[in-house]
Amino acid sequence: MKPTKKRAAKRTDNPMISKLLDLKYRINEAYRSGGGGEANKNDKSWVIARIRDIRDGMTLTKGEMLHCNNLWKEYSPSRLNDWESYTNG
Repeated sequence: MKPTKKRAAKRTDNPMISKLLDLKYRINEAYRSGGGGEANKNDKSWVIARIRDIRDGMTLTKGEMLHCNNLWKEYSPSRLNDWESYTNG
């Protein structure tokens, strides 16, 4: 029997934290599917640090937001599928 939820529900009033948590989950999925390794760990720890900063009351700079956008592009499902087909075939 399959579980009803894939990941724990994280309730937050801040949409920026929600988006960063979704990015962290996407990086986790990429790591579990076998792509990357050390780069995935570094990206995940960077995202976790930004989540911690926002919870402490800081805001993201323009450079940090651009880095987040690049991470979203890097860990997009279509790009991960390309990586899996590259490594498997």
